Amino acid sequence: MSKARRTLYFDIDGTLMVARGAGRIAFSRAFEDVYGRLIDISHVNFAGATDMGVVQDLLREQALVSSVDQQIHFFERLAFHLETNLKKRPPHLLPGVLSFLKQVAPVWNFALVTGNTRACSALKLRYSKLDPYFDIEMGGYGDDDACRNRMAALAIERTGPPERGYLLGDTPKDIRAAKANKLISVGVCTGAFTREQLMLESPDMILDSFEQADVLLAELCA
Repeated sequence: MSKARRTLYFDIDGTLMVARGAGRIAFSRAFEDVYGRLIDISHVNFAGATDMGVVQDLLREQALVSSVDQQIHFFERLAFHLETNLKKRPPHLLPGVLSFLKQVAPVWNFALVTGNTRACSALKLRYSKLDPYFDIEMGGYGDDDACRNRMAALAIERTGPPERGYLLGDTPKDIRAAKANKLISVGVCTGAFTREQLMLESPDMILDSFEQADVLLAELCA
């Protein structure tokens, strides 16, 4: 099978890297910039969430209505503050990620399915030095839709439906998005959820980390 028919779709945070709080700080500051309120977002669980979904929830909590222009401005300010933070403290790549990508890149296409906006995804890839492996146009993002299942569908539309496609992520929502879009689901136990919690979603495969991906590598490189 040609590489053109093979695509791996990756989540970012908790799967490929950790941004060490840079995104949460950026979110709070962008909200203040656009909506004029300094709010406590310590209660927000970003694991498996989408940026669009989180801002919609916060607006409801604050009894605010957002215009389309305000939402666009919010995502612009989010990227601005994120880059400011990443310049000071770049993301930390999770163990085995770079080696895995290097081994698989010659025979598979890569795309993203992430709750980050497209601009924030590009920044995280750039500051973690993973941008050579990904075409930012090929993915589904947190400013496309609040629902991860629909984001995955958009990613498939943009890459073209693969004959073989895998979605790798660290949350139950990643596994559900894979199943909803007929992709092979790979749970990665490097985020906020335990192996036991991910196994409740019956993924097709589960990895403790990319350092322990021999079975998946053998399957992908066969």
